[in-house]
Parts: sequence; C-alpha cells; structure tokens
Amino acid sequence: MFSFGGGGTRTVPRSPGEGGKGSRTALQRELQSLRSEDEETPIPFIPGAVVPRVLAEDLDAVPALPEALSSLSGATGRKGKLYMLLIFFVLLTMPAIVVAKLAENFSSYFHSKPPSARSVVQARAAWFMGGGEDAGTDYEAWAKGLVAQMTTEEKFRLIDARGYSGWTALEGYFVGSILAVPRLGIPSIKMQDAEAGFRTIDKRMIGTVTSWPCALVLSASWDPQLTWKWAEAMGQEFRAKGANVALGPAVNVHRVPFNGRNAEYISGEDPALGESLVPAYVKGLQEGAGVAAVVKHFTLNQQETLRTTVNSQADARVRWEQYYPPFEAAVNAGVAAVMCSYNYVNGLQACSNHEVITDDLKSRMGFEGWVMSDWWALTGPEAAAAGTDMDMPGNDDNFAKHKLDSLPAGRVEEMVMRTLIGMRRSGAWSEPPSFDCRVGCDCGDSLYSVNATSDEHVALARRIAAAGAVLLKNDPIPKKSDRVLPLKAGQKVAVLGAACDQSQDVDAMMKEWTAANYYVLGGSSRVLSPYTVSVVAGLKGRGLDVRTSAEDSLAAAKNSMVGSDVAVVCGGATAAETKDRTTLSLDQELFIQGVVNAGVELGIPVVVLAFAPGAVTTPWRDAATGVVTMFHSGQQTGHAAADILLGSVNPSGRLPVTFPAQEADATRPCESANCPYTEGLKGGWHMYQGLPVAYPFGFGLSYTEFEYTAGSMKTNSDANGRRGMSVNIRNVGARPGSDIVQLYVGFPVSATTQDEPAYRLRHFKKTKELQPGESEIIEFELSPRDETIWDSSLNMWDMVFGDYTVFVGSSSRDLHLCGSFGNQLGSDQTRWVPLGKCRLENGIAKPTGA
Repeated sequence: MFSFGGGGTRTVPRSPGEGGKGSRTALQRELQSLRSEDEETPIPFIPGAVVPRVLAEDLDAVPALPEALSSLSGATGRKGKLYMLLIFFVLLTMPAIVVAKLAENFSSYFHSKPPSARSVVQARAAWFMGGGEDAGTDYEAWAKGLVAQMTTEEKFRLIDARGYSGWTALEGYFVGSILAVPRLGIPSIKMQDAEAGFRTIDKRMIGTVTSWPCALVLSASWDPQLTWKWAEAMGQEFRAKGANVALGPAVNVHRVPFNGRNAEYISGEDPALGESLVPAYVKGLQEGAGVAAVVKHFTLNQQETLRTTVNSQADARVRWEQYYPPFEAAVNAGVAAVMCSYNYVNGLQACSNHEVITDDLKSRMGFEGWVMSDWWALTGPEAAAAGTDMDMPGNDDNFAKHKLDSLPAGRVEEMVMRTLIGMRRSGAWSEPPSFDCRVGCDCGDSLYSVNATSDEHVALARRIAAAGAVLLKNDPIPKKSDRVLPLKAGQKVAVLGAACDQSQDVDAMMKEWTAANYYVLGGSSRVLSPYTVSVVAGLKGRGLDVRTSAEDSLAAAKNSMVGSDVAVVCGGATAAETKDRTTLSLDQELFIQGVVNAGVELGIPVVVLAFAPGAVTTPWRDAATGVVTMFHSGQQTGHAAADILLGSVNPSGRLPVTFPAQEADATRPCESANCPYTEGLKGGWHMYQGLPVAYPFGFGLSYTEFEYTAGSMKTNSDANGRRGMSVNIRNVGARPGSDIVQLYVGFPVSATTQDEPAYRLRHFKKTKELQPGESEIIEFELSPRDETIWDSSLNMWDMVFGDYTVFVGSSSRDLHLCGSFGNQLGSDQTRWVPLGKCRLENGIAKPTGA
C-alpha cells in the first residue's frame, strides 16, 4: 500500500504468488491508470510510462534527497525521488513476498484437496522414499537409513502419539495422531476407527461419510469379494477425510454371545470365517485405497465386562487353533499394524506380554509392522520391552523419553523402523505428501467439511446390508401354498412396532459416545448419519398398501392387522463398547410374542424382522410364519430390508453365529478377575455341541432351493501336499439365487485329538447367482495346514495322521454330503470314501461307506 499525500491512498495489487515481472506488471497497470497525457517525467524501468500530474506534484513536495542518496540512485529531482520510493517499496515488501511464497510451497507440500477415488496402487508416486514400490524394495534398509538421520525427538514423534486433552481429541486431530517429521519429509500418521466407516466423533462430520453396515453384516454375507469392495470404498472415504490409517479390522472370534462388541468382530464364531474375510478387508483397504489397516484386538479380548482387568487364561494350543488364525491371516495379507488389547493374558497385560507380542506375533507369525496399544491400555513403559511399539493416544506419558531410557540399545530405533515399514509397505504413503494434510496444522477442513460419501457408496451400503440379511424361516401362508415371503405387490401389509420406524436422533446420540440404536453400535465403531432410512420409509412407495403402527402397543397392532394380508413386526437389541449385554432377548420380546399369537388367532401370517448386534434368542419363532434377521446395517437398513422382504434381492446371508434355543445355553462373561477358557478348543459355535439350537452356525434360507451332488474327490495329495474335492450345486427352485457351500473336516480319533471338536469349518465358497435349473461345480482344496494341530511342546504345527472325515453342507448342522480319506505317515496313497449321502450315528453325521 502506497500513500501519495494529497492524492489519497492507492493500493498496488500483489499476492504471495506474484513476484518479479508479475509485481512489475501490476504496478504498471496502476500507474498507467493515473497517466496524464501532458506529463513528461518518465517512470523508471517501464518504457513509455510517465508520472501522472498528481504524483509529480507530490514528488515536488518531497524534500530534496541528501547527496549520498542522490549519488546512490544516480538521479536527482523527481526521478531520483521516484527511484528511492521504489527501492524502499521493494525493501519493505520483498520479505513479505518471500515468506508468503515459502508458506505457499510449504502448504502445497503437506496439504491439498483429497485425492479422487481410484486405485492408489496404480498411481504410486516417487517422493522422499526415493522411488516407487516394487517387489524388490528393501524396506528394512530404507527405514534404517531414515532412522539414522533422525534426532531423538524425531524418533519419539513416531512412537508416542499426540493430540488429546484428557479423553478428548483436540481440534483438527484424528482419533489417533502421530506428528510428521517435516525435515525428512515424513508425513503425519492419521488414524480413525473403522468398523462401520469413518467414525463420527464430531457433529460436523455427520453426513459427510457413509454409515456402513457393521462388520458382522459382512460376516453374514460369507463373501470375501464383497468384503474387499466394502473395505476399499470405506478406505476411499478415509483418504478423502485426510486419514491414512483405519483402525480395523476387529477379528476376535466370538466366545461370549453377550459381548457388547461382537457386531464389530468379523470372524463371528469361527476362526475359518475370519481367515477368509480378514485378508479381503486388509487388502481392500491397503491395496485398493492406500489406507493402512490395523488388526485388533490382540489377544483373547472376548468380553467387555472387566475389560481392562480381566485375566484371560488359555494355553498355546487354544490360542493358535481357536483365536489366532484371523490375526495370522491379517499378517499374511500384509497388515500394517496390530493393536494390542486391554485385558490381561495369562497374568500379564496383553500389551506387556512378551510371549504373545514378541514370541507369538512377531517371531512365529512373522509380523514385520508395528504394534500399537489400544487407547490408554498400557499399564507402564514395560510394554515397550515386551514388544509394543507405539503408545496411543500418547497423553499417559508411558513412552516419554525418560521412561524408555532403560530399554536395550537399538529398541527405540526398532520401534520407529517398524512404524515406517508398516506405513510404507501398506501403500498409505504411496501418494505424494502434497495429498496429505499435516495433523495439528491444517486437517480441520478435511476432517469436518469434506464430503467423502457418494451415491455409489450409499448404493454399495444398501447392497451389503441386503447381502448380510439372513432368512431364518419362511413357512406357507395358512391355508395357502404360497410362502409368506417375498411380499407381493398390492398386498395390505401391517408394519408394527417402534423398531420399524425408529428415528436417528443425532443430537441425543452425540451426548453419549456409547449410545446405540438398531442401526448403529455404541462406542468407537459408531458412524451416525442424518440420512438413515427406517423400515417403514423403505417399504413405502414399493407397491404395497402399508399400514403402520409405530408403537409397541398390542392393541394398536391388532387394529392395524385387521384386514391386512400380512404383518411385519420389528424388534431389536442394542449393544455398545464398555459393557456386555445383560440378555440375548430382543427389547420387544413380549410385544413380538403377542403379535405372532394375534396372527394365529386372526389367521394373518406374521413376519418377524429382528435387528441384532449378535446372537439373540427367539422364543416366538414357532408361532411366527417368517423370520428375518439383520445385524446392525447402518443408514440403508430400511431400503435393504425392503429389498429382502419384497424379493428384489434373494436372501443369501448365513448366520456367522448360533442363535441358541435358550439363553442358559450360552457362555456368559467372566465376573471375576481370572477368566479360564475351560471349554478349550470347543468355543464359538462348538459350545452348543450336543445341545438343540434355534438356528445353527452357517444357517440361512433362500427364496429358491439347491441340490447337492458329489463331484470328484482327489485325496492323494499333490506336490504341495494339497487334496481336492468338488461338489455340484444346482438351483432346483423357481428363482435365481446364490448358496454358501461349507466344508467341514473331522480329525482322526487319537489321544492328540481328543480335545478337538467333532468337526471344524475349514473352507466355504459362495456360488454365483444361479438361474433356475443352472448348476455350478464348487471345488475345495485342503492344505497340509488343514491337517495339523498346534504342538505346544514344539511350538509349531504338527501333522495328524489317520482317517479324516469331510462334510459338505449348507450349515454346521445341515450336512448333505460326507466322505473320508486317510493320511498315512510316509505315503501319498490313501484309503478314501467318496463323498455321498450322510448317515446319522448317535446324532453325528458319518460317511455312508465308513
């Protein structure tokens, strides 16, 4: 800004991006706008430009220049004075221009608009790491070279998080934040919870991200490809919001059906289910979206009751066979990080347990990334010596420098290297750092304002919610041959109960972080959306005559049922982090029982739609005509429910958990400090072995029917020790549909296998959508690992020899084909019984020819 005396104030345009010729051109425009044709005083450096009359008069009013300055400028009079004014202007403004330019470059290096949704892996850029990714990258050498350049303070930046005041993340910080090391070009590490999408911890985030179905919905889909798509899309939203680490997947195998976090745990009740879905989740995030995955919670974290003090007691064989496989699958998929859990394991806090963190995870599984603590899980700095590499969220001071001085030489450097390796190898740093905001500086816009969701993501959320819906019962309408589902256009449908029309009260939910409803879980996995669709809203406009009674009043329900063709009654249960469920009943159990009884009295078929956070009891099931369960399915719950009820989507979901016949049959959380896993290897769905159940693990119906026939069985192992078998699946119904084909294996009977369950799920495959009359051959392979048990004395997997039984079915208790083969020590040739119809012996399926 220039002051020209009586001529007033004139502003010469300039910006941080303009310098040199740009500034000179702007000055030229301003001065030429003041030009007077009769002025004769030329303007220095600008050919043809002359000083306007008013400026000339102002220059005349300025006292004569001292001789020293006149000689410096090389001119006198008006021209000399003008020279000096320009020199003073340059001296005054140049520092500001330089600083602004540096700031611009600095900002562009660490911050830009979020990247477009595309495969990050295909567009990896070369930056401070010195080149792109390739199979021959020596990550250890790269990380070691960086660490060698770091100061002590810079090393601790990467192992001791920042960004919290008490229990609350600071403005502009993520759920977890590791500061950048700008001197070496190392970006921030920015973490957010991820079990149902980008966690909405601030009201400003709500509506900017998708509220996805919970992980247990993916478990119920039994579909690795769909899990990949879910993780990739979720990762794209993380990228858009500025995050580069997703705190998921959570993979703990269900032991306690009452666990408040079971809906977060993608493994359901069986490690083999987790083994198949977890790699898809990890790779979808990392390879598909360039977001680092964190598998959690390691280990034996099976209940919320006493969650920071309970001592889970299980021997090595139980850990390796029942609870470690999903974690090991994540490690084999290249997961960037592992989160250790709150609980104790065999007397030591999990994060401070050298046996499970260093011996089992890092040495025997070969995990090369970093281990982070759960939030405030550490009980002291001894966790670093046990193998934990990062303290989250960092404000407990456990990894402060003065507390880690006693660590062995090189341990801090190893902690830093593991973090660097995990981030780089995951692809989370594969975009140039100009795509990343810098936590603590400029992440506010990404966190709170950027809209990361899309119509495509909402459509995918709807598809996933429908794929994870499970049809449990579908009886014929009384006195008719047609089954009650799918609903038909024009039917008069009474939609009953408050759960069918539950609203999403965002303001009320935000007041308590563990608040939950029938769409979302409470706690760190919660993602709220103002666009959540209820069942009533989903059914309207779909060709039905919908009559609603949005209250849990039996009298009102009966009034709506009179004259209706069918009734749909909704009920649900909620669950949240920090506490276990006190019951497996639905909240509306008595209301539902009353409605189904009224249906029997009035001759009206009743469909029960149950929103479940895990296993539930169903005492009303016998009186109901139809039963559908949906695990908490996020913002598209209502549309997905309508898709299933109307048959626009043929249900293909299967239960990832058991629905017990009665609550008393389910394992309860331990109420005392010590929690021995007395069931040993018979946890999960095996806990109901020998007991009747309402609906077994792996069960689910379709609107069509499938026929199983035996294919080939190649039990002589190949060069890789694998055995193969195939099954032909034929759609014998009238509608297109998909089936989930499940392979179970029983070990030879011996002293070493007497504690094993009767049979274990080993593999499963989902058929393509089969048209009526169409068939598909499903092929399975058994690897040598499938024929081993954990030998605790040798700390390794040990082959079991003898006669194995194999079962192929549509659930753990619906086994259609049985066979057997022998694994003889020192021989590739084995005795075998081909797959055929099963026979029952003392209630247990056996091969017909055995």
